[in-house]
Amino acid sequence: MGILNEFLLSFSPGQSGFQFMWILAGIAFLALLLMIERWSGISRRTNINASRFVDRLVQMIKEGKHDDAYGLCCSGKGKVLPAVLGAGIKRATVAPEMVPLAMEEESLHILPLLERRLNWIATLGNLATLLGLMGTIYGLIISFAAVGQPDIPPVAKSSMLAVGISAAMNTTLLGLIIAVPCILVFSVLQARIDETVAELDRCAVMAMKVLMPEQRLGRNYRISDRRVRQEIDTEPNIVPFMNLMVVLIPLLLSSSEFVKIGMIELKLPESSAAGGADGAGGEAAKVDLGIVITRKGFNLFHYFKKDTSVSRDDEIPLIDGKYDFAALNRQLAEVKRKALYQIIRLAKPDLPAETELWKLSYLYTHHDLKSVTLFEDHENVKIVADDRINYQTVISVMDAARGVVTASGNVTLFPNVSMAGGIVR
Repeated sequence: MGILNEFLLSFSPGQSGFQFMWILAGIAFLALLLMIERWSGISRRTNINASRFVDRLVQMIKEGKHDDAYGLCCSGKGKVLPAVLGAGIKRATVAPEMVPLAMEEESLHILPLLERRLNWIATLGNLATLLGLMGTIYGLIISFAAVGQPDIPPVAKSSMLAVGISAAMNTTLLGLIIAVPCILVFSVLQARIDETVAELDRCAVMAMKVLMPEQRLGRNYRISDRRVRQEIDTEPNIVPFMNLMVVLIPLLLSSSEFVKIGMIELKLPESSAAGGADGAGGEAAKVDLGIVITRKGFNLFHYFKKDTSVSRDDEIPLIDGKYDFAALNRQLAEVKRKALYQIIRLAKPDLPAETELWKLSYLYTHHDLKSVTLFEDHENVKIVADDRINYQTVISVMDAARGVVTASGNVTLFPNVSMAGGIVR
């Protein structure tokens, strides 16, 4: 039900690509009306027991009851077979040698009525597919535009990316939902028309052999040979294009997820920035938290370092050849605590310096501090991996950076993660 609700929600004016959804809905309604009308019209003109009708007609002609045979054809009320055979019987009473010509002329009149507006169904099916693909391209444009915008957090980019992907997939889905029944109904009706024409040729030859026994018909004679048929398969063949899109769309959408985590610039703090949070320009300070993963351990860079060189407090070496994720989590929690303390202290100057992280997180959540520009990046962390760092190691670092478990509950640390470097499996 979640997929259905999301699909129906895509028709809302506030959703991206809703214009394509409503246009496709209009095409679907028009195609449905056209399919019902054509199915009814073709069925009305072809619904007859041909073998039984021709046997009865031939028997009347052999008995010389041409008027009764013609009346039987007239009772067909617009059906193809009675109309064509009736034209031949009517001409047989005047000029028997003109019977084939009379039947051919009647077939030229009545058979195109079966094919009338039939090509519209195929056209609407192809149009729905193309509009669905157009909506897909529109969604891809939104997706890549979101990824390419600067100064947008990765979480926001992911949200904008999801909107574009949703618009692309919904329009494609609706276009195919419309196109598949159109193609199916078109094929069924076209096959029924071809079957009717073949049956008409067979029955007409049987009738002509009785109406004009002295005349000799060609071996492969068919009255439908002179029929002027419109070419229905004139729409562009979009199957190769659809096959290409089926391959490219998942590839582009999946690869766009990694565009936003490409190479980034890791800004290291100035040596004079330490303690700047208390100064006059402290409100413009940033945490600038960075984690460098090497084959020897972790190095941390952030606002609260005493200098730009790597100090022992910010080095987390390997323990027995393994990364110490617990120590990394503790140090990140301390960086988060210091950042929240400096922010909340602007609103509560008497806040004790040793306030625990869980309480600072609670105070930050329940105070309106959105206007404070101090450490506005306190939810961001940049991870740089050395060459040939295992992928699972990077995932574990991301987990350690996102949150910490305290005695008073879980506390979110740095949920917005940006990555760069040569990460391999």
